[in-house]
Amino acid sequence: MSSVILLENLTKDYVSGWFRRRWHRALDHLTLEVREGEIFGLLGPNGAGKTTTVKLLLHLLRPTTGTVRLFGRSPEEPVVRAHVGFLPEHPYFPDALTGRELLDYCGRLFGLSRSDRSARIAAVLRQVGLEASAADRPLRQLSRGELTRVGLAQALLHDPKLLILDDPMWGLDPDGRRQVRDLLLRAREEGKTIFLSTSQAAEAEILCDRVALLHRGRLRACGPPAELAASRGGGVVEILARGLTPDACEVLRARGLEVHADRALVRIRVPNLMAAWEGIEAIRYLGGHIIALNPLQSPLERFFEEVLTSSETSEA
Repeated sequence: MSSVILLENLTKDYVSGWFRRRWHRALDHLTLEVREGEIFGLLGPNGAGKTTTVKLLLHLLRPTTGTVRLFGRSPEEPVVRAHVGFLPEHPYFPDALTGRELLDYCGRLFGLSRSDRSARIAAVLRQVGLEASAADRPLRQLSRGELTRVGLAQALLHDPKLLILDDPMWGLDPDGRRQVRDLLLRAREEGKTIFLSTSQAAEAEILCDRVALLHRGRLRACGPPAELAASRGGGVVEILARGLTPDACEVLRARGLEVHADRALVRIRVPNLMAAWEGIEAIRYLGGHIIALNPLQSPLERFFEEVLTSSETSEA
């Protein structure tokens, strides 16, 4: 399977101050490969270097050192840019235009004929789930979620081979996130490659074939979400139980479990699914009754939390 994105020892330093004596390393020797036809997630907390990476991919920034290759070529070449669709984290569109007018303008920039523009605009509006009533209103009147859909529509308009999306789920309600997930999965089935920058590990766990974790500009982990999550035994789980006496709760606390009693209802938090089954056995042995088992944190979220904590400790 060929590489669509290849980053090798990519580093970006920012300098500041009157005499440019202060510098900040936003990205530190990042090496990544994104394969054709996969959804690749770049995850990390705010300030990790995700948006800097996206800007370097698009040649909006120049690297301090290292190389960027899209389809084996430089991202500054027009022939490469013609195959890339992009949605920034905070898109700024001319707010006096309607969504349909913006898409028509973008279609002209892509060199589409009038008939092709009309057909493609109708198709992408259906793809992103934007109603005609919203598409024909000025952009200043749209919600954040509707603007995100307009941004996705313009990224898809010229049928690119590669989609680069910077936090596309931000501002969407649960139904909107589901629609975007379905859209991206369909795009992958059509052979598109998707590079997704996000801070939401739970979304990446559902969507992505592989993920990479950035922290303070450095690559901390990379691989399929299931494999990374399995290495840490799953995410935080809450057990709801009844029929536990105060003494029984103390026994569970002595076993290292986090126990909160609210009258007859007792909430027990455990670090992973394996510990949950052990906790259930203990609760039943102590005469309690299980009411529910609720995952509070996805396995991938827990993995990333532990990796970030360990990296901060090692750098302290």
